[in-house]
Amino acid sequence: MAQPYSTLVSIAWLLTLATTAGAQVPTFASRSELVVLSATAVDDRGRPVTNLRQPEFTVLEDGKPQPVLHFSAGPAVSARVLILVDASGSMNAEVKAASARMAVTQFLAALSPDDQVALAGFDSEYWGIVGWTKDRRKVEAGVRDLKPFGSTALHDALDSAARDLASHGEGRRAVVVLTDGVDTASKATADEVIARSRALDVPIYAVSVVAPIDDPRSESFAGKGRVTVVGTGSALLDRYASMSGGAAFVVSDFAGLKKAADLIALEFKHQYRLGYDPPEGPARFRRVEVRTTRKGVLVRTRSGYVPSS
Repeated sequence: MAQPYSTLVSIAWLLTLATTAGAQVPTFASRSELVVLSATAVDDRGRPVTNLRQPEFTVLEDGKPQPVLHFSAGPAVSARVLILVDASGSMNAEVKAASARMAVTQFLAALSPDDQVALAGFDSEYWGIVGWTKDRRKVEAGVRDLKPFGSTALHDALDSAARDLASHGEGRRAVVVLTDGVDTASKATADEVIARSRALDVPIYAVSVVAPIDDPRSESFAGKGRVTVVGTGSALLDRYASMSGGAAFVVSDFAGLKKAADLIALEFKHQYRLGYDPPEGPARFRRVEVRTTRKGVLVRTRSGYVPSS
């Protein structure tokens, strides 16, 4: 099993990521206090809408419209995605481990060649495996070398991943986590991590890798009418996704893996970025909503933020 880096090695890994990604950090505005939102637009069939223009967006803070001072769309903005893979003992079944590897391969194939990717793993700890790179083979090799073992600190790992990604500047970004969704060892609670991830503007895309008997879309599903550990975990990952502006998927076969990977990559490729000047007021939680004037289109973004005091 790959062992967690020491504190010094972890810091060195983060510095490597920041240096590699430095050339990709775009200029958003001279005013660092702008609230910047990652947003994804989908139609009534869940398909990404990729051709919206700035005048078609409305940003609301606590229900009040805010002037959009910064706007960028899709591939015009640099991209970074941190892939977080569950390496705990609950993923030890060969089907789950193989599915996770396959999901990473599918996702990498769907990304644009210039997209930067980093890989991290977790069990009871969180550690970096591959720094920011365009070399997909390095990432695939890193996933193959993972040996599932130990307890699962999912909330802690998502917290660390969101912080790592947010520390590397602005631009299109997302965390993609592959897990069975069962947390057994975190120190942080889900509510604490969700609050921090949405404050950092890091969309979380969650892929729950489960057996067919735990997949509601499978003919072999055996959980109808009863609460299961896997079902509870999947529901929690759905909360992470919806509150951060990402999306969640439950997969149990190759078709499901490919569909989820392709859709995540497509959404990520066409992520919008909107910035506005926060109104004056106390440093309390402020609810944020992004709408579009185009009929039949829903815009997803983080649910809110707390301004710096």
